[in-house]
Amino acid sequence: MMITPGKYFLSGFAFLCLSFTGYGQTAGQIVKVTYTSSPVSQYNLSQKDMQGTAVKASLYEFMKGITDYYSLYINLKDRSSVYILDSTVQVRPRGWEDSQIRAALTDTVIFALKSAKNKTYKHEWIMNQTFFTEGEVGDISWELGSEKKTIDGLTCYRAVAKDKYPMLTVWYTRDLPISNGPSIYQGLPGLVVWVEDYFRTTQIRNITYKDDTEAFDTLYRSKYDEFVREKERKKRYDKEPILVIKKADLANFLAAH
Repeated sequence: MMITPGKYFLSGFAFLCLSFTGYGQTAGQIVKVTYTSSPVSQYNLSQKDMQGTAVKASLYEFMKGITDYYSLYINLKDRSSVYILDSTVQVRPRGWEDSQIRAALTDTVIFALKSAKNKTYKHEWIMNQTFFTEGEVGDISWELGSEKKTIDGLTCYRAVAKDKYPMLTVWYTRDLPISNGPSIYQGLPGLVVWVEDYFRTTQIRNITYKDDTEAFDTLYRSKYDEFVREKERKKRYDKEPILVIKKADLANFLAAH
C-alpha cells in the first residue's frame, strides 16, 4: 500500500473542506481517513528502554518495522463509520531477517463500527485471543486540555482518557466538522489525528472525499453481520467497558514488569 505524500494530504484536505461547503445540498457523502499504526509507544518501549541494552534497541527496531494500514470511512449523513484493517507491512531490520521470527502483538483491532445511534462494535485480537465487543461512544471519558500543536497542517488539541483507561493520549482537530477517530477513540469535539496508548501509536496519513454510499453500506453491513454471528456464539463476546478494564489491567501489569 502506497503512503500518500504530504502535498497530496494537504490538497485532499483542501478539497474536503470545499466539499463540506455544499453539504446541505448533497446527501450521502463519505469521508475516507487513512491511518498507520505501529506496535510501539513510549509506554511499552520508552527512549530509556531503547538505550538500556542492545537487545531492547534491536527489539524496538523490529517492532517499529511493523506497520498496520487502516481506513476509516465516515458517512456524513448519519455519522456512522467503519474502521478496518487493510494490510500489514513488515520491514525487517538487520539481525531479524529470518521470516520464521514473528512478533507476538499484544493488541490489534481488526474492525470497529460506530452506528448512527453511537453504538460501537469491535473485533480485536489481544494476546492471541479474539474478542468481539459492544459498547457506546461514551465508554471512554476524556479530559480535554488547552495544549495544541500543528500536525500535517491541522491545528490539534491534546486529550487524555480518564478513569478506567490509563496511558491513552490523543490529539484531535476541530478543523473538520467530524467527531470520530480510529478504533473506538471517539466522543471528542473533532477528528482524532494521533493516538498513543500502552500498546501502539496510530497517526493520520490522508483524508479523501468519496461518494460511494452503496459500497459503504455493503462494508458496514458485512462487518455488522459478522459481529452479530459472533455475539450469538457468546464465547468470544464481551461488553466494551469490561474489555477496557481487562486491557487496563493488562497494561498496568506489563508496565510493572
